[in-house]
Amino acid sequence: MSRGRLAGTVGSWRTALRIARRETRRARGRTALVLALIMLPVLALTFTAVTFDMSELSRAERMDRRLGAADVELRWVARNAITQTAWGEDWWGERTEVVPPARPATAAEVTALLPAGSRVTPVRWWMPFEVRLDGRLVGFEALALDLTDPLARPLARLRAGRPPTGPGEIAMSPPALRRLGVRVGDRVTTADGARTYTVVGVVEFPDNLGEVVALPSTTPTGPGQAVPSWLVDLPGRPDGTFVYRLNARGVVVTARTPAPGRDDMGTGATALPDPAEAGNAVLVGGLGLLEVVLLVGPAFAVGVRRRRRDLALVAVAGGDHVHLRRVVLADGVVLGAGGAVLGLLLGVAAAFAGRPLVEQYVTHARLGGYRVFPAALAAIATVAVLAGVLAALAPAWSAARQDPVAGLAGRREAPATGGVGWSSACCSPSVAA
Repeated sequence: MSRGRLAGTVGSWRTALRIARRETRRARGRTALVLALIMLPVLALTFTAVTFDMSELSRAERMDRRLGAADVELRWVARNAITQTAWGEDWWGERTEVVPPARPATAAEVTALLPAGSRVTPVRWWMPFEVRLDGRLVGFEALALDLTDPLARPLARLRAGRPPTGPGEIAMSPPALRRLGVRVGDRVTTADGARTYTVVGVVEFPDNLGEVVALPSTTPTGPGQAVPSWLVDLPGRPDGTFVYRLNARGVVVTARTPAPGRDDMGTGATALPDPAEAGNAVLVGGLGLLEVVLLVGPAFAVGVRRRRRDLALVAVAGGDHVHLRRVVLADGVVLGAGGAVLGLLLGVAAAFAGRPLVEQYVTHARLGGYRVFPAALAAIATVAVLAGVLAALAPAWSAARQDPVAGLAGRREAPATGGVGWSSACCSPSVAA
């Protein structure tokens, strides 16, 4: 394309966009309708994308929820040497199959493996806890930890009362309290009647907003329960051989930085997206695009019929069918962009304002930091503008084929050619043969 032709095309689009902006101010009712039809799908997709991005915790956020204020987490899972992944998410025997330990390790045994000055506190994740309610067994998820220890304190949020300190005290989440119909100070007896606990606090765990019980860290481990974890406060940064030394003793290490020289098993941020999720996203986006085109197209067609005289004036002033198409397509660009901007702003605001409801009733866990998923928002905005252009495409072709004389006269069709009439080709009198 020559420079002159390119300049003419740019100038033509600039003029068409100015006409489109003026038309949006003149036809406010139609503009509001088209903006609403484009904005609503954009708002819904933006809300979903932003909420999804906030629900996908970053590695640092996952480590904070797992480690609390500790430097590393240790799990003594074998009596023989093991090899683990970079973040301790999986492990296997180094030379033979993993041989489980005969009994849980003690604090003294774990401390003996660590540098001098290290401090440990035990955590047992998601143990079963059953009580009898109205003659029925009611099960809860429970954690055994010391919420008075600075290492484990960030793992939970104390909402009322105080943390459990003695062997006969527990704290419960609000849903668990409502399920049992108890309050702080009441007593709860286990299903087998062996132990009775006093509820001394109300706690909330960010990874589980459901019915959760916080047990004392001294609660004994039952058969078949998960291996206890140990949160460790190290006197300094672990050296390069720290993970290798502990793996040789059958201990898995989870730290805030990946273990050197370990395979990440494809679980990092560079992992490929799930094909099913990508296909669902494309399907939803395609259906949203089709919906906008089908709903907005008739509104553009009505606008073209009402602007027949304006389009005829453009033709009389020297505009050809290409210019007429651009004038109508510019409406799709302007309204699509306007609907995209409004939908993005309202969708982001709705996602931020609706976080508590999403956390409580959808994810049942606290979301991560406030993020807006820029790549998804850019794609949504592009689809919105494309939908506006596609919706205006058929009316644009119709406008390019209309007769200028009929448009100036306010008629939808050209005048009959019997007798004296006007030729749509040259706008001069002609006598029918």
